[in-house]
Amino acid sequence: MIYKIYSQKEIEERPQRNNVILESYVIGQNAPTVLICPGGAYKFISNHNEGKPFAEKLNAHGYNAFVLFYSVGFGNGRFPYPLQDVARAAQFIKSKAKELNINADGISLMGSSAGGHLCAFFASQYKNFEGEYNGEFYSLKPQSLVLCYPVITMRELTHKLSRYIFLGFFSGKAERERASVELNITGDYPPAFVWHNKDDATVDVRNSIMFQKALDEKGVKNELHLYETGGHGIGLAKGKEAEGWIEKAMAFLDSI
Repeated sequence: MIYKIYSQKEIEERPQRNNVILESYVIGQNAPTVLICPGGAYKFISNHNEGKPFAEKLNAHGYNAFVLFYSVGFGNGRFPYPLQDVARAAQFIKSKAKELNINADGISLMGSSAGGHLCAFFASQYKNFEGEYNGEFYSLKPQSLVLCYPVITMRELTHKLSRYIFLGFFSGKAERERASVELNITGDYPPAFVWHNKDDATVDVRNSIMFQKALDEKGVKNELHLYETGGHGIGLAKGKEAEGWIEKAMAFLDSI
């Protein structure tokens, strides 16, 4: 099932919202829920390897899943639009919980590459996006995070295309620091599972290392799995050293 999560009025206010959709993989059973944000450098949505395959694996393990096609592209993928999409997706899912027979009290976020930045950054900013939705107020704090080779920083070690699209070509130090997740961790941050390949030539593995350091400094529960080889954008990592990471991630989710 594919849902449009913005009203017609909201789409008229910003026509690009018409492209923001939520693809559902619902098993019901009052099972827990994961919202997936694929990667794509904030330029496109890499659903074929970081969306649908993850959702199907989650279903098989007893999780309901949704894949968010959030705002991407120059101008459209700029802060705060993608975060607004995550907030609206969470509100929409929570409003449908009874109808779909899902447990959406605490929604976990799963993101890859730039989608990992989106999820991780949203987890530090969610309070700024809470508000009334169809007469109800829903907490938007993620229950936990699963991040696959994520962009974490918008400073020196960032993925530059992701930064250009998310912050614009002429972002300054203040903007970059505001959007750098490692600088926005508090003790209230949700538990996080992270994995990354050391030979990743697209998103420097030090993004994940600095993220874990920030989490550890604030006493936030986390797991970081580093693999020697595999590169970037490998999804389920079939046939790679990291194969099986998603089973480890689901065990982490089960433990929360």
